Amino acid sequence: MLNVFATLGVLLACGVLYRMIPGVPSPQTVRSVIGSIVLNVFIPLLAFEVLATERIMGDVWTVPVVSTATTLIGFVLAIAVYGYMLRARLSRPTIGAMILATTWCNAMYLGLPITLAVVGDPGDHVPILFDYAGMTPLLFTLGTAVCVAYGTTDEQPSIRQGLLQILRLPPFIATIAGIAVNASGLQLPLWFIAAAETAGKVVAPLMLFSIGLTLRWPSISRTPLLLPAALIRTVLVPVLVFPLATLLHANDDILRATMLEAAMPSMMLPLVFAERYGLDVESLAEAILLSTLISVATLPIVATWPL
Repeated sequence: MLNVFATLGVLLACGVLYRMIPGVPSPQTVRSVIGSIVLNVFIPLLAFEVLATERIMGDVWTVPVVSTATTLIGFVLAIAVYGYMLRARLSRPTIGAMILATTWCNAMYLGLPITLAVVGDPGDHVPILFDYAGMTPLLFTLGTAVCVAYGTTDEQPSIRQGLLQILRLPPFIATIAGIAVNASGLQLPLWFIAAAETAGKVVAPLMLFSIGLTLRWPSISRTPLLLPAALIRTVLVPVLVFPLATLLHANDDILRATMLEAAMPSMMLPLVFAERYGLDVESLAEAILLSTLISVATLPIVATWPL
């Protein structure tokens, strides 16, 4: 198990080391290009092929249910800690940033490569369903509402606009199309399956490299602010959602894959929302790194925990 996480760590470290190379395109530029290609091309190909060809059966609703529960538990705990207990000490943009960091987890960029490494092919559809059929719709609706409530901009998007954004996401479209093809019994051409599988092999290394480009080391003085978000995200939420996941998943591989997803550190996509709506981007970026560092210790426990 240590070899698995060490291998993933090397790929992540490559992104960190890239930032030290003089004369190359900026990490922000490279991350933007990688993110656009992965989000709009490779992930949709992978999602469609996996969901169209594998036996996903009841996972098509049980995984999103656990994903939704994971998100809402994190949200409620974040509101309790940052919206009430620590409210007097923090600015509203910082509170909003911490709510985002606590609520949404890195189900695809980190969750996909780790789930594939630990569970293998039987669990490869879980990150896709966990993210695009559960968390992402909540990010574009509930997450947008958080940004509007705590941000400094005057932008006031409607729920309808958030839903339209979801419907236009290529991974979401690919997820729905893959489920539809699976339900219809249609067989995909072998050449298409081979192309999609090749694209899938590219996704994990690029995702990990991109994370390495983004991570910012948190300052020691801000650790007390960031630590509750990181611990709720990586420890408390998985513990609380475990009974529901056990109830819904009889298959050990699917259960472990789902729990790995629930235990992932903070999601990176909320950084885009934070920048757009005027939240505390620096605190959010540091919370993402701190939760990622903590997950180095917690994810191996989840990966080997007796089910």
